Amino acid sequence: MAWSTPKTDWYGAVDSDGNYTGDRFNAVDFNRIKNNLVHLREMAIALYDEFSIVSLGANRTPANYFYADEINQLESNLNTINVNTLQMSYGTAPVYADNGATPDYIELNRLEGAILDLYNRLTNETEGRRMFTWNFGMKGGDL
Repeated sequence: MAWSTPKTDWYGAVDSDGNYTGDRFNAVDFNRIKNNLVHLREMAIALYDEFSIVSLGANRTPANYFYADEINQLESNLNTINVNTLQMSYGTAPVYADNGATPDYIELNRLEGAILDLYNRLTNETEGRRMFTWNFGMKGGDL
């Protein structure tokens, strides 16, 4: 799964008439988060013990709805990756319920910021590993 730069500058505001003027979460955003979590898992299992995350299926289109359990699963997948790798502190994820609150820009910044932080840390671990060649035997000699 290809890596896509997370959106870490989510913005939310209300104008003087009470209309929301901030960013809106859509299929592109859901797919980016979902696919980045799959990419993080692939990076992680190259360095750590095997573990799995729950698949959220095919990419969404603008015609698809997002359900509370799917948003909760994004958070759960992030937690699974984190627990099985670096065990960083990324705050407490809310639990969403059907017909309840939806992720706001603060939570989306936390979620995508955590994904980016894990990506950077796992990339540093991968690139920072010492690699060297072992030569067994005598240089130029026969065994």
